[in-house]
Amino acid sequence: MKQKKISNPPSETNDAVEIPDGEATSTYSLQQIADALGEEMLKKKETPSESSATEAEKPATEADTTPAANEETERKIAELEETVKRLVAENRNQKVRLDNDLRTKVKFANELFFREFVLIKDDLEKALSFAPESDDEKTAAFVQGIRHLDAAVTALLKRHGVESYDALGQPFDPALHEAMRVVDVANVAANTVTIQHCKGYRFFDRVLRPAMVEIASGRQPEEPNEETKSEEPASEETTDKETKDKTDHTEDTNG
Repeated sequence: MKQKKISNPPSETNDAVEIPDGEATSTYSLQQIADALGEEMLKKKETPSESSATEAEKPATEADTTPAANEETERKIAELEETVKRLVAENRNQKVRLDNDLRTKVKFANELFFREFVLIKDDLEKALSFAPESDDEKTAAFVQGIRHLDAAVTALLKRHGVESYDALGQPFDPALHEAMRVVDVANVAANTVTIQHCKGYRFFDRVLRPAMVEIASGRQPEEPNEETKSEEPASEETTDKETKDKTDHTEDTNG
């Protein structure tokens, strides 16, 4: 059965109601047509259209994009960026520290060995200080061999960053010198190194062994007075002789 559309009057709405075709239009009264149109309009009001749903969702979307929400989002993004930058910087600094520590450990790995090896250098220098000056060829050759060995050891230490330094006549420095004694020396400023017992050694930029020294106190040495010398007690031998003489003289007088 074909159906026929009956349009609403232009003054009301453009919706149409379908009625069975083939039946005479006169069989439907105006009341029935009005009821059908009313029912159709009620159905459409109860089921909102897609455009109505979109318009209903629009306020929520606009609410999410308010200026306050935008500021909060930008603040969180900025915090995350700062956190990432800080972590990257800390990671880079930690890597640099680890690299520096590794280089330092490798550089000073032989520090303990050289600290003991310089003792042998001290023995060589002491041996050369006691070497006799002789015209004997054998003795001269022996001394020359010791000197050559001392020079070779010095060159070896220098190649590995170990060098000696002299402290004699220098102001006392606790970082470089080890004071063994304080002495009174005439016409010498206080805290001046007067005697050096052992040289100091550096290992690159570190002190491998401080120099062992004596330093001046800054005071003039005391000289004994002549009166003090005359007042010194006589020796026991002289005292005993004088006592014996007095005893003999007493016995002669009494006799």
